[in-house]
Amino acid sequence: MDEKAMWTVFGKQMSPYAVTIWVAGILGLLLFLWQGRKRKPAALALTAVLGIALGLLGARLYYVLCRWDLFAEIGWNNFFTAQEEGLESWGAANGAAFWGAVGGVCLAALLAGRLTGERVSGLLDALAPSAALGIALSRFAENSIGEGIGPEVTSEAMQFFPLAVLNEWEEWNYALFLLEGLAAAVIFVLLLDGGRKLRDGYRARMFLILYSSCQIVLEAMRRDNFLRWLFVRPSQLASALVLLGLVVFGVLRWTRRPEKERMPKQRLILCCALFAVMVPVIIWMEFAVDKSPDLSVGMAYLIEALCCAVMGVTSWQIAMKN
Repeated sequence: MDEKAMWTVFGKQMSPYAVTIWVAGILGLLLFLWQGRKRKPAALALTAVLGIALGLLGARLYYVLCRWDLFAEIGWNNFFTAQEEGLESWGAANGAAFWGAVGGVCLAALLAGRLTGERVSGLLDALAPSAALGIALSRFAENSIGEGIGPEVTSEAMQFFPLAVLNEWEEWNYALFLLEGLAAAVIFVLLLDGGRKLRDGYRARMFLILYSSCQIVLEAMRRDNFLRWLFVRPSQLASALVLLGLVVFGVLRWTRRPEKERMPKQRLILCCALFAVMVPVIIWMEFAVDKSPDLSVGMAYLIEALCCAVMGVTSWQIAMKN
C-alpha cells in the first residue's frame, strides 16, 4: 500500500492507517460496551470517556518519553503535535505507542471502578478483547505508513505476498505486520466471552501474558525505525516488564492463599527460575542476530521465540493459577 495514499472521508483527507485507527477505536468501544453489558452502566460510560482521554494522552506521553532526545532537539512545544513535519523516518506518522495507551486505559478503569463501586478487574476484562481487536486492525494497516516489515527475503522463491512485501527501495522484506495482526486476531478470538464463567481479571491477565510473550520476539524481528534504542525496542522492554509484574503479582497472591490451595512451593520456585533464566538468553540472542558469526539469524529468532514461550508459560502458571 502506498504510504502517501490518501482517502477522502467526510470531505477530509485521511491516510488509510488513520482511517483504520478510527474504525478500530469505534469497534473497540462498541465491543467494550457489549462485553461489559453485565457491569454497571455508569462504570462503562465513565471508563469509556476517561479511557479515550487517558488512553490518547498515555500513548502520546509514552511515545514522547521514548523519543526524549528527539523532542529535546525539536522543542517540547511539539508534545501534542500528532505529526512533526519532516520526521516521518522517526515513526512520527502516528506519534503514539500502544503500551502508553494501555496504561492510560487501565488508569481510566481504576478511576471509574473506584468512583462507581464496580470491580476494576471486571472492567479490565471487558476491555481486553477491544485491545486485541484494535491491535489486529492497526497491525494489518501498518505497512501503509512504512512500518511492520521484517528481515530481508533473499530467496526469490519466497518473494511474494503475503509472505513478503516490497519496501521503498524495491527490496523484499517479510510481511511481519501480517504475522503480528494474525497473532492479535487469535488472541482476540480467545478472549471473546463465549458464556464461560471466569474469575474477574482472568481475561485481562490472559491478554497481557499472550500479547507480551508474542511481542518480545516479534518486535525483535522488525526492520523499521519506529521507537528503537540501538538493538532494543521500548515495546520489548515494556512487554518483559509486564510479564515480570504478573509474576510478582502471582507470587504475592500465592503468599496470601491458604496452604492447602497453594501451588506446590517447588513448582513455584521452578517457574520463577525458568522465567529468570530466559531473560539473559533472550538478550544473548538479540546480540547474536548482529554479532554472532556462528548462529544464523533464523536460529537466533527461533531460540528467542522458544524462550518467550517459556516465559509465557511460566508467567501463566504463576499469575493465573494463584
